[in-house]
Amino acid sequence: MSRNTTSTAAATEIAPGLIRIDTGYLRPAHTACYLVIDQGRAALVDTGVVHSVPVILEALAASGLDRSAVDWVIPTHVHLDHAGGAGPLMQALPEARLGVHPSGVDHLVDPGRLEAGVRALYGDAFFDREYAPLVPVDPTRIVALEDGAMVATGARQLQVIHTPGHAWHHLSLLDADRSVFIAGDAFGAGYPGYAEGTAPFLVPVAPPPQFDPDAYRQTLERIRDIDPRYVAPAHFPLIEAPRAAADRLQTLLDAAVDWTLECESLDDLQRRLVSGWAEALPAGADRAAFERDFGLDLWLTAEGLWHWRRKKARRASG
Repeated sequence: MSRNTTSTAAATEIAPGLIRIDTGYLRPAHTACYLVIDQGRAALVDTGVVHSVPVILEALAASGLDRSAVDWVIPTHVHLDHAGGAGPLMQALPEARLGVHPSGVDHLVDPGRLEAGVRALYGDAFFDREYAPLVPVDPTRIVALEDGAMVATGARQLQVIHTPGHAWHHLSLLDADRSVFIAGDAFGAGYPGYAEGTAPFLVPVAPPPQFDPDAYRQTLERIRDIDPRYVAPAHFPLIEAPRAAADRLQTLLDAAVDWTLECESLDDLQRRLVSGWAEALPAGADRAAFERDFGLDLWLTAEGLWHWRRKKARRASG
């Protein structure tokens, strides 16, 4: 598999002062980060992988901003498609602080455990192609962001919302003035090309080892209560009807949890996940293309669900 690259043509303003940047990870329209701009200052939410850094810096320059104008770099969580570029970005952005969930701080100061875990999951060849090298972040530049904290850039305030479920160390950011919720992976992954009208096709990607369906449901309910006009996820596209999308997402989540408890093996679960999610595709969608395009996510979610089932069984046995 070869890596795709993007250019500043992939930077799109989706709300006043909010620019979505396609990071180029795996393929176009797979993973985004967000540039928040106000009064000549900026914050970056998520970083992509190390290969995304030039794309992000080009988008920053295309927005008329100097690198010293970036106040914050905020990974929503420390999975490498969201935080793998944090180290080199912090080296390139001299005035930025890095804000992260308190549970993610140590992983960015010393990414060795992250690297070992990802190599074990994906294999060395995939890691070396997509993620290497990981660069540590200077701990003096890191701020642990508690739930409810406010992050300012220019006169713009972003509220930190802890959103576990996909991972325990996950946070999202609410731009209340523009009613946009920057969700990372807390609101599933959308698959361009499989929408039904204006309704995106969303799935609850659930990687190991921290997926927790109860926490995921609570996060969805919290987002419903906030009731933003838009949700801006890391995995495309912009969601313009969040309540309806949350309902569809929870339906698929609940079904996947049921299948996990019913299946007799990981392979059985993966087959059930593929067939079950394909049944939810819009009429006329190409199932074979869906499996080809998103097989990695389907495999990763099966792994995460099975890992959760095994943890649940261990707890039950004492």
